[in-house]
Amino acid sequence: MGRRGVIIGMTLALLAPGLAQAADKLPVKLSKVFPYLDKYLAIPPDQRNHFALGYVIQVNGKPATGMNAAILEPDGRRTPLPINAEGWVTKLPTAAQLASASFTADAPPNPDFGVHMRISPSLPPAQEYIPRDLELAVSQANAGMDKVAGMMRFAVPTLVGVSFPGAGSGKARLADGREAALPVAAGAPFYDPKLAPGAIKIVLAKAPTRLAFKDNK
Repeated sequence: MGRRGVIIGMTLALLAPGLAQAADKLPVKLSKVFPYLDKYLAIPPDQRNHFALGYVIQVNGKPATGMNAAILEPDGRRTPLPINAEGWVTKLPTAAQLASASFTADAPPNPDFGVHMRISPSLPPAQEYIPRDLELAVSQANAGMDKVAGMMRFAVPTLVGVSFPGAGSGKARLADGREAALPVAAGAPFYDPKLAPGAIKIVLAKAPTRLAFKDNK
């Protein structure tokens, strides 16, 4: 997950520096702050209901917590843009807003803005999962990245499974009642369908703090 995040960050820096180049020119078009979001929203909802894009805004290298950010509509109306304690935007703009509205914020003088994107499963943290739901998240996300990244798809590794940070450990329960321990990477158990053929349920020691994709690196 970490390597993929770095690669996506590099892609954004190359294709859509957005805030970094417009820090002294706020407001700036929302499409510069949320690159690729328009392409994600253009995917039919039933083809993206198991994965989501997330964006974190940074100021001077730190999460933009406490910053009064807003969507500025063409008619001057301001809609608050909520940002959580880690800098993640918790309610993304709509397709209509991306097409016409701008981003503005009460920022410090000469701010150094940055935007990072994360793709993740949209399933909620739980202690048990049906493998089919996890596999659908992976297949939707891979297909979605084909459409979202376009010509830069080669820079993003293929996703092969789902990781469960904070879960401690986990098992894949097979149809015949046997159980197999999930492999662990970067301290988190993960489910890769190829490594647990025939699994009918994934059971974790505890609910993860979040779900993440496992790539092929």
